[in-house]
Formats: sequence, structure tokens, C-alpha cells
Amino acid sequence: MRADRKQREKEESKKNIQINFYVILAIIYIIIMVAFIATTFLVDVLPILYFGILILILALISLPILRSLFKKSGKTRSGKEPKKAKKKVVSSVTAVIMILIMSTGTYYMANTLDFFGKISGNVQVHNFYVVVKADSQYEKLKDIDKKTVGIMEQEDEIYTEAQEKLKDKVDVSLQKKGSFDNLAKSLLSDEVEVIFMNSAYYDMAVEEVDGFTSQNTKILEEISVKVESKEEANNKSVDVTKEPFNVYISGIDTTGSIGNIARSDVNMVMTVNPKTKTILLTSIPRDYYVKLATKGAMDKLTHSGLYGIEETTKTIENLLGIDINYHVKVNFTTVVKLVDTLGGITVNSEYSFSALGMDRVTYNYVAGSNNLNGQAALAFARERYSFASGDNQRVKNQQAVLTGIIKKCTSSASILTNYNGILNAIEDNIQTSMSQKDITSLVKMQLGDMSGWTIKQFSLKGSGSSTPVYSIPNSYVYVMVPDQSSVDEAKNQIASVMNGE
Repeated sequence: MRADRKQREKEESKKNIQINFYVILAIIYIIIMVAFIATTFLVDVLPILYFGILILILALISLPILRSLFKKSGKTRSGKEPKKAKKKVVSSVTAVIMILIMSTGTYYMANTLDFFGKISGNVQVHNFYVVVKADSQYEKLKDIDKKTVGIMEQEDEIYTEAQEKLKDKVDVSLQKKGSFDNLAKSLLSDEVEVIFMNSAYYDMAVEEVDGFTSQNTKILEEISVKVESKEEANNKSVDVTKEPFNVYISGIDTTGSIGNIARSDVNMVMTVNPKTKTILLTSIPRDYYVKLATKGAMDKLTHSGLYGIEETTKTIENLLGIDINYHVKVNFTTVVKLVDTLGGITVNSEYSFSALGMDRVTYNYVAGSNNLNGQAALAFARERYSFASGDNQRVKNQQAVLTGIIKKCTSSASILTNYNGILNAIEDNIQTSMSQKDITSLVKMQLGDMSGWTIKQFSLKGSGSSTPVYSIPNSYVYVMVPDQSSVDEAKNQIASVMNGE
């Protein structure tokens, strides 16, 4: 009798454990399902119809599973498991599979939300360098205590704030030395032992000032000033699924943080008409000789980036007579990481040529099709000296790289199989004034009709010249004087796309 009772208790305990397992599994299932639905809803990229279908499918799959898991089961008097017990085992296996699928989906949706949060922002970072000669006895910032530091003669709130930050770190006196090129020359001639300048101006000095190189100078300290963009992009926002709009694409000539202020090396206006499904890419050479919008002085377009993306945006608006609704900012790192994550791209080149990459490797390109990795694609997009037309050809090559990326994303499984990797690769290397709502509205529209887009390309042209400019007033530098007929043609083509013609 006692043995029978122990056996019954053992079987009862085993039965209770099974019941608890199924109940716990069901609860986990419900939690994961709610998380999956919630994150999918928050990302908001699925059209209402598709989201409704998703909910319906989940309901049809989940209700039978949950009903089975919550039902009690036991053995018949003959000791055989009833059909519902076997069904419960099948349901539990199916539940585990569904939990894995929904967990993966939740992870992807959460990453997408995080991605939107990181790329939608307008914080800009101004970096300033404390620079000395490479053979200087000064090795650390504290070594210049009580010394005189040369600065640019520039009325700028951000530069002033950076100077105050420097003086908070070390006791120095500041001495104005004129424009950035004079400041660089004052270091070379030993007028001062230390200079303090914007990192972008330092890069320009390396290119423009004879004898000033990254090898014969050293940076003792980097001081950063973060600034919230004053761009009133929201005042120009539109319903991107119904109204045509313009996006300024800026490629800054730097690596590292996308918020860094730097020269604008790539300048494109992307005109989008969502009703006619037409995109026009209008490229503007970096050396275009234009009037800076807020400075009222002539300079190269690339130098407008030194004063923030708003300066470049307004300058291009004035040049083309258009409103720019949004901007997208990318840098060298964006191109390299995105292309490599996609597994490389195929780019068509008009010419055979060679170019030195940022990694100091020389890349060779043939006329026709080229399979490129990230560094090779970047070198392809940056080269201009190999062409008689210089910048005119470079902007075409930049469009070719962008086309290669678009084709790879839309014509292969790369975007799906490496979705998370792509987001991780570019999330810290892209910044846009478009809101999450604007971006997801475009995605929902495309998923809703799955129709193709017509992509057109146009490049502004000009002729080379040499003249002092606003940012380099004491030297003659290369500029491209706009061909007014190409500017007028660009205006006409943009208007045509905007008007749905």
C-alpha cells in the first residue's frame, strides 16, 4: 500500500512539473509575442494591411498553441497517453520555434528603433587642435603653461568657446595671427611655438601651406565643442509620400564621428517625387565658386562645410533657387563600412585609371565593370587628378558609387541576410534631419506598392581658375567657375521632377 502511494505521489509530482513547464512556456510565449508586436508597431514600417495580416497570422498560429499548453493532460486508466497529451508535446515544440522566430524579429525591430534614434539628430562637433612642431620640446598640454598660443583672427562664438576651454585647462595667453594660413606659417617661422586651430583648418593647412605637414607637426591636445544645429529643417518638412521634396546629401572629408565639422567633399541634391516615383541626383563639384549664404563672400563650396551644414544647405538653395527640405550627412567611414558590409559593389567606370586610397594602397580601375571593396570604392569616388575634367568627372564617379550601392541593396539578398550588420556599420556614420516618421513613411509607401523608381542623374559643370577665397584670403587657390548654362539646366530638371513632368 505504502509503495503504491509513493508511486502515485511520484507520478503526481511528475505531472505537476509537466503542467508547470507548459504553463511557463505559454507565459514566455505570450511575453515574447507582445514584445514582437509592440516593437513592430513602434518601428511603424509595415503598411496597415500588412500589419493586420501579421496579427492575423500570429493569432491563427498562437491560439491553438496556447490553448493546448494551458489545457491539463494526464494518462488514461490503461496508462496510455491520450491524444491531447501528444498534441501538447507538438504544441510545445512549435511554441519554442515561434519564440525563437519572434525573439529574432523583436531583436531586429529593437535595433531598427535604436538606429533611427542615432541617425536622426543635429548635434555638430567642432574639434580644435593644440599644435606644435614635431621636434618641439613640448609633449603634453601642461608643458605650454604660461606660454603664448597663436590663434586665428576670427570672430566666431564656437572658436571663442574653444579658447575658453583651452584656458580652463592651462594658463596661456592668446595672440591673433590672422587667417589660418598665416597662423600655420607663424608656427613654421617660429613666431609662436604653439597654435590653436580648428581641425578642419589644420587639414586645409596640410594641403595648402607649403612646409606644413602632419609629419612635421604634432597635436598635443584636442578640444571639442558640441553645438545643436540651428537648421530650421522642420519648417520645410513635407508629406514625403505625397509631395515632392529635396534632400541635400553631404559627404564630409573625414573619418570618425559623423558630427565632426569638416569640408563638404561630396555635394548632391536628391529630388524625389513620390507620386511619379522619380529621383533626380544633381551633383555639384566641391570646388564650385559660390557665394556663401551667411558670409556674403565668394568661396569654394567645399569650404562652406567649415561653417556647418546649414551654411552649405543655404548656399546651395541660393545657387539653385530651391528649398532643401532635409539633409543627410555621411563621411568616409560610411562608404567604407557600408560597401564592405554589403560584400563589395560593382561600379562602372568611364576610364581606366589609378588612385591612392586613404589606406595608402594604390587601386587600379578599368574602363567598364569593377568589383570594389570599401576602400577601393572610396578612392574611386575621391579621385580627380586622373581626369582632364577633374571635378566634373569625379562627381560622375560619386554617382556611380551611389548607384552601385543602391543596386547591391535592391538586387541581392545582402540587405536581408546581413540586415543587422548593415545597421551596425552605418548607424554611427550617418546623420539626417529627416524624422523617424518621414523615413518610415517612405518605407511603408514602398512596401505598400513595391513599384520601381526612375533614377536620373545630372552634374553641374564649370571651368578651372585660381583666386583667393573667403576662407583662404592670402593665397590663390583652385576654384571651378560655374557654367551658368549647366546651373540653369539643373534648375529646369529639378523643377521638372518637382512638377511631375
